Amino acid sequence: MKRISPAALSPAILLSLTLAAITFAITYDNGSYDLPSRNTLAIAVWWAVIVGVALRVFSTESVTKATLAFAGVLAALCAWTFASVFWAPSAENAFNEFNRVSLFLGVFVLVTIAIKREALGRWCDGLALAVTAITIVSLISRLFPGSFPDQGLSANLHSVAARLSFPTGYWNGLAVFVALGIPLLLRIAVNDKRILVPALAVAPIPAIVSVVVLASSRGGILTVAVCLVVFFALTENRWRAAIALFCATLGSIGAVASLLVRNALVNGPLGTDLVERQGHTAALLVVLACLGAGTLFAASRLAAARMRYKLRPWLGWSVVALVVLAVVAGAVASHPVRQVHAFQRSPATLVPISSNNFASAHLINGRGSGRWQFWGSAIDEWEHHPVLGGGAGSFEEWWLAHRSFYYAIKNSHSLYIESLAELGVIGLLLTLGLAIGGISVGVRRSLRSSGEEKVTFAALTAVFAGYSVAAGVDWMWELTAVTVFGLVALALLSTNAASSRSLHVAEAGEQQPARYRRFGLSATGLIAVWLLICAQAIPLLAQLRLNDSHAAYDKGALADSFRAALDARNLQPWASSPYLQLAQVSEREQRLREAQSWIGKAIKRDSSDWANWYEAARIEVKLGDARKAEKSLQRAVSLNRRSPLFSEFDRKTTLVPASIVP
Repeated sequence: MKRISPAALSPAILLSLTLAAITFAITYDNGSYDLPSRNTLAIAVWWAVIVGVALRVFSTESVTKATLAFAGVLAALCAWTFASVFWAPSAENAFNEFNRVSLFLGVFVLVTIAIKREALGRWCDGLALAVTAITIVSLISRLFPGSFPDQGLSANLHSVAARLSFPTGYWNGLAVFVALGIPLLLRIAVNDKRILVPALAVAPIPAIVSVVVLASSRGGILTVAVCLVVFFALTENRWRAAIALFCATLGSIGAVASLLVRNALVNGPLGTDLVERQGHTAALLVVLACLGAGTLFAASRLAAARMRYKLRPWLGWSVVALVVLAVVAGAVASHPVRQVHAFQRSPATLVPISSNNFASAHLINGRGSGRWQFWGSAIDEWEHHPVLGGGAGSFEEWWLAHRSFYYAIKNSHSLYIESLAELGVIGLLLTLGLAIGGISVGVRRSLRSSGEEKVTFAALTAVFAGYSVAAGVDWMWELTAVTVFGLVALALLSTNAASSRSLHVAEAGEQQPARYRRFGLSATGLIAVWLLICAQAIPLLAQLRLNDSHAAYDKGALADSFRAALDARNLQPWASSPYLQLAQVSEREQRLREAQSWIGKAIKRDSSDWANWYEAARIEVKLGDARKAEKSLQRAVSLNRRSPLFSEFDRKTTLVPASIVP
């Protein structure tokens, strides 16, 4: 790669810092999981595309055939998701999923046209900085309680309150996100010829491992393993990378050991004086472990510069063989058959792990936490809708109606299986094509490159491979920050931003499109992007007004609540949730016939939502129609199997109105 001149140093650093700040903001906002966050982000992304192209700040100089292929796959997935609005049980949920995919398409397009020639390394540095910053913030939130506002997780999920999840809101999502930064940090350690910068790149890795352990995330460990295997398989200067990893591993052992001996800090209960004292001591030890890892690597670089003996290839292969033998021996010793059986068992049949030693015990057991059942239920949905699938966003309602044990989930914990369930074989092929195609392009570009470029492509391929595997075993697709990270890596892999020669789809000398044709393409693109922005804005504004309605309802300001819900209905008339809110407000105001009309319209738009039928039953009881109320309640029970809400329901007794959470 071309060496950056001193004159270009400041803009390069500014680019990395800007990208780091944007990535940090997306991740800090609860992973941008909620609809208002991700739709706002999508609008900003697509507006950035419009403004950048209009001002000619962005260009297609880095676009390749691979870039167009991946953009085409994402666009096809976006179109197919939108088409499912017409057969999904909830048009509202399907439309929201369409907006999710259009956000990811926008991110891919924006990165592709924003990156400039030979700026690939600066983008990688920015992502590594963002991971480091999130790691520091996450650790501070646990080691120094009260440093950041409470995110409410402890109040909602007592059983997992001790698992570190701030700031993404999901422990596995946090662990996967920070794990994706490890190959990018190793890239700096391998590529940079100085002493201090590589040492600073190695130093955060023990902190990242500490976050994974505090999150008690097996998905995070799996992601680390995949990233390291892919990176070492494709990179150059493996000895330097191995030494960097060895130093980071020693630091990680020290950091993790300092945490595990402080049981209250790791396993809770949190919020005590003991946890605060243990956190302060552990913080010092973790910092020392990070500094020790960086210092050791710096010393090894100095020693290597003075060493005349050149390491032989056979020595490296011997080390690899020993590592493989150790891994195989460990796998055999773990009784893999027993672990598979444990993975397949329902959580309802297992003894819960003691909270006194949850973190370490959870990391080494083979329980699937219900994933086997989630995946089986998703496949059942596909078997019932083998051609088109059940429709985007339909798995949550399918699971509630068919679940084998009580557990509230929204996603099947696998992008590929859920795509099959909701979007049929076409959806599966599109998502698998994106993952397999991205890894293939990364491997090919790594093998065809050399020097610093090879290391950079190896790191990006490792990031995307780690993301693709994590998305296959958890709901990383829905956690916006993690998927944005993975798609940025894919976009960087597919461009020619690091290449000294142009791989642009329109080579020099090739005939350019006629002016009227360019104008037509530009106009069509502008209209398409504008429609995507409108598609994001409609549910966003509707959700904000619906939130206003819920807030006013809780305060007893029913007139304000009704007006806000009516605004949400007017903005998104195909959605069920505004009608449900209108029904609840009308019911509370004792306008029962009006409430019955509203809930009927909600059911018409989503007859698979148990909450709509339950609200209908409540209203019908108040109207004195016991027979109709019983049928509505039975329908609600059938759509929300094994719910504690209906555990004492007796069909022979009189239905008593009860409150329901919207």
